[in-house]
Amino acid sequence: MSVVIPGLGQLYKGYFLWAVFWFVTVTGLYALFGWFVLILIPLLMHIICIVQAYVLPRKTE
Repeated sequence: MSVVIPGLGQLYKGYFLWAVFWFVTVTGLYALFGWFVLILIPLLMHIICIVQAYVLPRKTE
């Protein structure tokens, strides 16, 4: 889910603060660096977000 919208995978698994952090961080970086040569920075952060959403256990509360 985080592939489509950064932080959505964390939100699905119950990590609201991580979801907000990743959404704000990745979308902000895309906004800042998306049109420049530095597109690798937001892409790397987006990949880290996706991997974290994959490995986080789902909250059972």
